[in-house]
This record gives sequence, C-alpha cells and structure tokens, in this order.
Amino acid sequence: MVEWKTLTSSEVTEDLKSLPIIIPIGLIEAHGPHLPLSVDLDTAEYFSRRVAEKTGAILAPIINYGFADEMAEYPGTIGVRPETLMSMIYDICCHFCSQGFKNIIVLSGHGANKGPIELAFWKMWDKYPDLKIAYWNYWTEAKMTHIHHADKGETEISMAVGIPCYMDKVQDYSVKKPWYRLRSRAKIQPCSGGINGKPSEANLAEGEEARDIIIDILCEKVSAIIAENRAAIADAKSGEI
Repeated sequence: MVEWKTLTSSEVTEDLKSLPIIIPIGLIEAHGPHLPLSVDLDTAEYFSRRVAEKTGAILAPIINYGFADEMAEYPGTIGVRPETLMSMIYDICCHFCSQGFKNIIVLSGHGANKGPIELAFWKMWDKYPDLKIAYWNYWTEAKMTHIHHADKGETEISMAVGIPCYMDKVQDYSVKKPWYRLRSRAKIQPCSGGINGKPSEANLAEGEEARDIIIDILCEKVSAIIAENRAAIADAKSGEI
C-alpha cells in the first residue's frame, strides 16, 4: 500500500501513476443513540485502507465532510452543500490529475455523496478527458442492498470494523416516507436520529461475514484495474521496440 500523506515530495514518482488512488469520504452524521457521528467516516476509511493494503493501491487522505442531505437537521450532523462538495472533489481530483494520476476511486460511507460527486466528474472530464474515475458506496458496490441508515446492517458493519456501538441505548424505528423526496427526515421522525430499521437485531458474526465479502469484492475490482493498467503499459512498451 502507498499512503499519500506519508510520502515525501520526491517519492511521488512516475512508477506510482499506474496505480489507482482511493479517496475515502464520509459525513459527520447522526446515527441514532447507539452509534457515533463518525460511522460514515470510519467505514469509508476502514474499507479504503483494507483494500489499499491488499491490492497495493494508493490511499489518499480522507474527506471528512460530505453532503448533509435529509439528515442535516438531526443534532450532530455537520456537512456541506452539494455545490461545495462538487467543488471540493473537482479541486482535489484536478490536483491529482495535474500530477499525472488519472485513475481515481471515491469510496464513500455516505450514500447521498453520490449526486454531487458524480456531477463533479463531468466538469473534470472537460479538462481531463482521459480521466478514469468512479464513485463507490462500499455496500452497494458489493450488492448489499439490505443495509439502511443506522439499521441492523449498518450496525453490524460498525461492530465488525471496530466502531463503538452502544447497544444499551439502541432503539428501532421504521421510516414511512411519502411519495415525494424528503428535505428533512427530522421533520417526520424527530426522535430517531435517522434510524431506519431494527438495529437491536444486529449480530456481530453476520457483520463480520458482510465485512469480509465487501473487502473481497472491492479488492477484486481494484486488482482488476491495476492488472489492466499494467497490461496497457506493457503493450505500450512492446510497441516502442
């Protein structure tokens, strides 16, 4: 693994440029009374680091503030506007691109980051049309559609990656969403802290199994990117002879 923040300037060399950069991003966000505000950061950091360790990809510093969407009015949530996040991603990725790094994965622990981040991609492609960039939620990329906000699934993942879980405080809530897009979940469910499901049923063993599946799937994807890049470099070199 190459961790960007630990490099010296002279260590940012040409041979690193074939490696994908993984940028973890989350949000400081309410997750009910049983999980800390850092869940989305901690899961993004955990999976990004594990994948980088196993594949040799480059781990970029985490982006701590994401888009605070319908959870914004719960106590503790701290985020940015969608246009701010879009600008942040654009600026950060353009710095990587300007130094020759054109393979970037933004790995998120917060689902609502997707819209602003992918909008930034279109702006970046105007400047760097050869940029290969992707946004991944760690759970959806692993096809785990059963994980919802602060529910059984997310609580199990939190347990499995070592995030403190205060199960003596746990409460179950079910969100009945209207047909229209919610601006604020706190308006319809002010006491839940954003829970949507039954975290009281969380099971550590199931969380560990899900964690390992996620790591395996993400590693397979990143390893394929690295292999493809190395093959392209080899082909280019053979063509020069």
